Formats: sequence, structure tokens, C-alpha cells
Amino acid sequence: MTTQIQVGSDAIEFRDPILFGASPTPEGRLFIQRALCLPEVLSLSLLSEKQLATVRFESAPESRKGFLERFLAAIEGPSSTDTDGGSDWSWTAPSAHWVRQAGDIVKLDLRLPSDDVLLFCHPALAGARSALALKVRGKLGEKSGIRGLQHDPDHASIQIEFNPRRIKRLRIEAEILNAVVEPNPVATIADPSAVPMTVSTTTVGLSTVGELLLPVVTPVAAGVLIATNFHIVKDAASQLTRGKVGVPLFHTALLTCSIVTGQVLAFALTDWSLRYWQRRWRNQLALETEETLQETLPSLMQIRNIGDNGLERLTSPDAIRVGDRLRVLAGEIIPADGEVILGTALVDESLITGAPHPVRKFAPQEVFAGSRILNGPIEFRVTRAGIDTRAARIAEEISRTATLIPMEKSLTHQAEALGDKTALPTLATAGVGWMAGSLITVGAILHQDWVSGPYLAIPLVTLQHIREALALGVVTQHPSALLRLSESQFLVLDGDDARLFAPGIELKEIRSHLKHHEALLQTVAGAALFLGDARANALQKAAAELGLAVRQPDLVRLEPELIEIEQGHHRVILHVEHNAPLSPIQVAIDGQAIAEFHFKEGESPEVRETLAELKNQGFDVFLMSSAKDQDVEKKAGLLGLSLFGGELDLEGKKRFLEGLKSRGVKTLLACRGDTADALGTHAHITVALQSLDHGPVHADMVLQGGRYATLEHLIQLSRGYLPDIEKSTRQALVPNLLCVAGAFGGLLNGITSGIIANLAVANVDRGLKKKLTRGRRRPRLIHTAP
Repeated sequence: MTTQIQVGSDAIEFRDPILFGASPTPEGRLFIQRALCLPEVLSLSLLSEKQLATVRFESAPESRKGFLERFLAAIEGPSSTDTDGGSDWSWTAPSAHWVRQAGDIVKLDLRLPSDDVLLFCHPALAGARSALALKVRGKLGEKSGIRGLQHDPDHASIQIEFNPRRIKRLRIEAEILNAVVEPNPVATIADPSAVPMTVSTTTVGLSTVGELLLPVVTPVAAGVLIATNFHIVKDAASQLTRGKVGVPLFHTALLTCSIVTGQVLAFALTDWSLRYWQRRWRNQLALETEETLQETLPSLMQIRNIGDNGLERLTSPDAIRVGDRLRVLAGEIIPADGEVILGTALVDESLITGAPHPVRKFAPQEVFAGSRILNGPIEFRVTRAGIDTRAARIAEEISRTATLIPMEKSLTHQAEALGDKTALPTLATAGVGWMAGSLITVGAILHQDWVSGPYLAIPLVTLQHIREALALGVVTQHPSALLRLSESQFLVLDGDDARLFAPGIELKEIRSHLKHHEALLQTVAGAALFLGDARANALQKAAAELGLAVRQPDLVRLEPELIEIEQGHHRVILHVEHNAPLSPIQVAIDGQAIAEFHFKEGESPEVRETLAELKNQGFDVFLMSSAKDQDVEKKAGLLGLSLFGGELDLEGKKRFLEGLKSRGVKTLLACRGDTADALGTHAHITVALQSLDHGPVHADMVLQGGRYATLEHLIQLSRGYLPDIEKSTRQALVPNLLCVAGAFGGLLNGITSGIIANLAVANVDRGLKKKLTRGRRRPRLIHTAP
């Protein structure tokens, strides 16, 4: 019997009773190894009871033909294509799955302790806030037949209890595979199957026919509506038993009123519009996520590649290889990580390294993909390209976090809570309408839509704040991180991190024959905007203390040890030592030496001012350390802290954080990446101060560059998170109030009120779209004066 092959847009199916039977064969193992040898192949699932192997792949439409040709050549090729890779290529009935992760082939560990329990083990399930566990819950949590999901972070596993008569084991395995392998994770946000509309559209059609042509069809439509909304009726009954009034009761009241008054079409339209707005926010979330990724890792059309002969040629970004020599001009994006070999440039790398100000780059300093040249040009040698760059790592984390937003239960609960706040007032208003009018009035009042607004606002505002955090150099790795950060009022610092006590740099003195130094300081501080190191910050601070406004001058020349600017009719030159942060800056105006600016280390750690500001905002700050109590007391004094604890080893720190959690204290833990790995699950929210380079950092947020001073700005950002959501939802106020006024005036019925309610949601949608468009990052360009 020949092998049957069926090719789809993202999968190839092979059916062969010999290759894929219940017992593994050498030929079957060989087929699996060969099928997985191409990097475009994401996974292979073998169902031995169906003699079926399904290969999932990711390939652009224009290159799919070439991939299929290479794939068929690989599985039919000589033994030289065979790679063992250390994987287990055997299988037992009824199934086995292999996936590609970080370039390696891994066999999924799926066990069946009993007929109704499936145990899934995977290293990515470690940790209480595992993203993979969240994905599995999102894909299986609402499935009919799933009795329970129990995540065990200590053993990196998740146990799934199910009813075999209602859901098959293979269906569960398929959903787990989808959670592990996402060919295009952003596209899954807007997946139409996530919000099915077929039944709602059919119900609208039946209701319309019943309303206009055949009244006998109306009861059928009503029956379909009751069946599809029966779970909401059950939720309403459950809420009533707990003495709670929320959206399910409101929705049930609307359904009952619509059927009793014969306004089945009105309810069908409302049900359809609710689903439409759910699909709408998913599409918008996917679109804005793509925009955010484009800001982090822009798609470049052509690259200036310099060959061995010194000639420049334009090539595709896909053609960049390690060792290539590239040239980048002012206003352009650096396409790869590398080492500068020629030229001096001012670079905005805030998204990649968290640097708050532009940084000067010259040989042999490192540059990063995704950074923007503000003034250049430079030439550099590529050290990392494509998916190996730091920007690609950041983009991957942002993409993964965005795909988890629709699955995050705390965000869903937040949306439900905002909707529940409006349920009781609306029902009470409907009760008044019943007494003052009729059920038609009640129906018109109940067709307000306060529910879709929060479901629109929360995911999109979350993404907007993730984007704003990224502008600070903070990578958000969990969708609920900003919500939990906004709730925290107790900051715990790890005193074993030496960076906490690093002193800042201050302006020591100005040596000049000029009597008045204010104008000179103002000019030099402006020129130092092109300096890109701690001395620039010291000059900015000194000018601010004197109330001097610092403006960016026109740049004439930028070199490793020289900055030349134009100030009015004068040329000002700063002579600097680039490898000595405390070295003086020599200033010359029109070729004449004028002054020297000298610097010193600050008397207290640089982070002390940040901590003082956080304490003024109501934060309690605690310093914990493994050092002796008397040493920790001295360190706390340097930071201006009165709360501290010493002689805490790793287990002691865990117990301390768990003690705070048991007392209801919502703790923000700020620490190094390795400390976050060990302690992150014991805090309410964890911020790791570490660069996202190669390895994963197990923290809710990663503060690039390790600057504790950025914490203040990040916390301020989180404080605006919930107010932004509430402000967005308030844009539905006026149209919904018009529904009430029109209902009492006898001007509206269910359909017309529903139309106005959709205008209310459209207001929210329009406001969010404007906010997200305004929030997109705009490039900063610094031009050289002619």
C-alpha cells in the first residue's frame, strides 16, 4: 500500500499502516527524524491507531513551494540527512508528539495514570506563573468534559481530569500541542474560532424571518437563544444564591424580558453585537501587537553591506551573516548586533538596553539591533543576526505576553467586575421603568451595553502600558504584571546586589577665568546631551538645581574624544576622555580654552533619591540581605531606609516573603535575575534588573540595563493603569444614558436602544484607537548643523 499524502496551508498529513502502526519500525523512526530536520517544521504528531502522521510547518506563501520541495527531498533523501539529536523516536499506542523548541527536537511527555486523567510534564511548566500553564488553561479550561486542571509548578507538570465520554484524549493532546507550538502567536489572538459567531448570525437571520415574514419561526429563534445562553442563566442563579447581582443576572433579565415582550430580534442583535465587539478587540490587539513588534524589531527593506573589496552593496536583511560589515546612516535602524569598527554615532537604544538617554558609540563598542542612529554614520561588524539578537529576544517576549492577554483570568475578572458595577443600577432603573411604563420600556433600558466597554478597554490599555513600559526599557513577561504592580505598596530590595550602593556622579567644580558660570554651565550641559554617559546626567542635574533650562544645540562634529556644537555665532568644543567617567571636560569656545568641568562620586548611592521619592508616594521599602545585621543597618542607612533585615539566606528570604504574603501584603520584589529565579513566585510582583540577552529570566517584568532609578518611572506608569481603563469605559456614558432617557420618553424599543448602545461601545473603541495611535513610538532625530 502506498503512502497517502494530503498537503494543507500549514500541515502535511501522511497515512501509512506500515510506517505509523502500533509498533515502531526502523522505517517509521527514520521518517520522523527526516521530517523534523528542516527548521520550518514545528511539530510532528503520530496517531498510531489511525496510522496517521501530521507535520505542522511555518512558511510564507511565496516560499511554500520551495519548502515542500526541500521537505519531500529530505524524507526521501539519503542517510546523510538523518540526525538522531538525542531524541526518543519511539512511540506507543495511541499517539506521540515531537515539537521544535529553541532549535531542538523534544518529545512531549504525556502520561495516562488512569482512563480519566492525563499528566503533562514540561520544563516550561515550572513556576507558579508559567506562561505555558496559562496557555493550557486558556485552551482547555472552558472545554466541555474537562473536570479539573491542577498545575504543579514544583514538578513542572499539569494534571488534567476529564470525562472520556465527553472529550477524547486525542482532543486534549491536540490542544496541549497547540499551546506548546504556536506558528504565528500574534495571529492566534485574532483567531475567528476564538469567538464563534455562526450561531449568533443564524439566530439573527431566524429572528428577522420571524419578525418580518413567518411569525412561527420566532419561537425557534427564542429556543436557540435560550439554549446558547443557558450557561449565563446558570451563572445568574449561582450569583443569586451568594447574594450577588452581576452581569449574568442582568443578561438573564434582558433575555427574559425580550422573549416575554416578543423582542427576540432585539436580543439576537444584542447577542450578535456582544460577540462582534469581542472579535473586534482581539483583532485590534493583534494589530497593535504587530505595531509594537515593528517598533522593537523593524522590518528593513535594504542593508548597506560592505564587501572585502570595500565596495558597498545593498542586500536583504535576511542575507545578513555573522562577520558581515554593515554601514548605518543617521535616522536608520541598526539591523543586527555588532561591534563598531569605524565612525562615531549617537544611538537611541532605550528599547534594547534601557538607557534613558542617547549613547555615543565608537570602536570597539557594541551596538544592538533595533537601536536607532540619531547622528552618524557608523560601520560595524555583525556578531549576532536574526533571531539571535537581543531585540529578537525582546520581541519574542512581548509577542508571547500579548498572546496571553485574552487568557489571563485576573484581567477577565477585572472586566467582569467593571461590568458588575453597572448591573445593579441598570436593573434598578429598569424596575422604575416597569412601574412607570411597561415591559417595552424595561427592554429599552436593559439594552444598554456597559459590558463590551471593559472587555475592549482592558486588553488594549494593558498592551498600551506594556508598550510604554518598553519605552522605559522594561520588558513585561506576564499579562497581569501591570495590574499587580499597581496594587503593590511594599517594595523589597535584595541587599546582596552591589548595584544598589553604586554612587552617582556629581559636578565637583567649574575651573574658569570667567566670573559667572551659569551661562557656561547651560551651554556645556546642552552640548553634553551628545556625550551619552553619567557626566551628562551630572551636568543636567547641576543646571536644574540653578533653575537653568537646558536646550539641545546644533551638532557640528561628533568624535570619540570631541564634541563640537554651534551656539549662536560661536563654536563650542568639548574635549572628553571616553573611557574615564570621572575625567574632566575641557571646554573651548572659538578655539580658545575657557574652562574645565570636574566631577566626583556622590556621597550616597544614586538610588537613594529614587527610594526617597517612592517613600513619599506611600511605599514602604525593606532591605533584606544575607549579611550580618550591623552591616545591613549601615547599608540601609546609606539608602535612607529604616526597614531592614540581615542574616537571611535563600530559605530565610523565601520565608520572609511568604510571611508577608500570608498577612495580605502585596510585595514588589526588585532584584537580580538569578534572585528572581529563586524568589519570584514568593512575591506579588517581581521585577528583575537584568538584560534579556540569551537565557530566560523568570520574572514578571525585566528592567533592562539594571538601573534601579527606572523603578520610579515604572511604578508611576502602573499607577495610571486602572484609571486609564476607567477613563476609557466612561466614554460609553452619554449614549447609554440616552437609552434610559429615550426609554422613559417612549421613543425607543429594544432594537433602537441596542443601536444607540452600540454607539456607546463604538465611542470606547474610537477613543482606544486614538490613544494607541498617539502612543506609538516616534523616532528622535538629531541632525548635524550645516
